Amino acid sequence: MQTERDLQAWLWATPNSNRVSILLDELGLDYRVHGVNIRRGEQKSPEVVSRNPYGKIPIVTWSGEDGDRTLFESGAILLDFARRHDRLLPKSGKALDEAMSWLMVGLTGLGPTMGQAHHWTDLADEQPEVARAHSVGLVRRVFGVMDTRLAQVPYLADAYSIADIAAFPWIARSDWATIDLAEYPNLARWHGDVAARPAVQSGMAKPEGAVLQG
Repeated sequence: MQTERDLQAWLWATPNSNRVSILLDELGLDYRVHGVNIRRGEQKSPEVVSRNPYGKIPIVTWSGEDGDRTLFESGAILLDFARRHDRLLPKSGKALDEAMSWLMVGLTGLGPTMGQAHHWTDLADEQPEVARAHSVGLVRRVFGVMDTRLAQVPYLADAYSIADIAAFPWIARSDWATIDLAEYPNLARWHGDVAARPAVQSGMAKPEGAVLQG
């Protein structure tokens, strides 16, 4: 049952925003989406900064039993909603240990290294080969670790969880690091399985019409 009243999400077509829209759709929650075009600098608007002084998205707000609530940072949102809804995260024991560990791989390993690779392979005005090669090498290391793990289990924490939600939007953009997922067959199989989930498909399409260009 949804306990969040007037649930709203500030998002754009970015991997970290996709984490949140996938999560909310997996939980079957009703929410309103506010598109924040980061290429136009809308994340620095008073509307956004008043909710996240960092001037970044994603952000979610809602009204709860204890008043108005605001959360920013995708990892915080994933953990809070999974715990409060008692879904997509094991309760205790080894299963929780694995889910938390692989969640952190997505949050602190995969995301940052993919961001660096995207910068040096696409966004930077100058793209020195040493920077390109180093950043892509870091991504390949993470991909290799995940591929080895996924040779043993269907999902990162065995059962589908927020660890998979944290990782998927970045893996779906492997081309940002000029990497062909076919080089990592177990990771590619996992990507296909996660991509087939209806909530993942709907979450990846939000905000409607959003693109990173322009």
